Amino acid sequence: MEEVYYASVASPIGTIWVASDKTGVCLVSLGGTVQEFLKELSTAGFRHAQADREFNRGVLTEIEAFFAGKVISFSSPLHVHGRPFDMRVWQALQRIPLGETRSYEEIARAIGNPRACRAVGSANGRNPLPLLIPCHRVIRKDGALGGFACGTEIKQWLLHFEQQVMRN
Repeated sequence: MEEVYYASVASPIGTIWVASDKTGVCLVSLGGTVQEFLKELSTAGFRHAQADREFNRGVLTEIEAFFAGKVISFSSPLHVHGRPFDMRVWQALQRIPLGETRSYEEIARAIGNPRACRAVGSANGRNPLPLLIPCHRVIRKDGALGGFACGTEIKQWLLHFEQQVMRN
């Protein structure tokens, strides 16, 4: 597997860890310690991770600008791998504008599989790039938050924050 470089940035929702290779950002983790992130990298198949803030400078700067309310979409190159279904879901998530939400059902319809609501939820849970691929913007049809791998408190905070940014 290719060399991967990791770094972290402080944010209002805790430490955000990122890992990138020469193609793009391949893993993001919200919260946790460096040991937990290194374990997550290893589990994902990245065995030779090296700390390198400069290598990740672009995405770290973009994340800081996001939390300052100055970035409404991420443009850092991504290097994400997944099942074909997951990739379609993640592409649909990237089309949800800042400050807006979509239901699992709406995402299922958007990818041409209207009965796949639960599978959309599972794909969200496998998203290796939370925040950059905004799975937190997907909610239940009844308006309830639904799940979020990083915790529903963070999901709620992010949605509220994004709505405030769009109002300003």
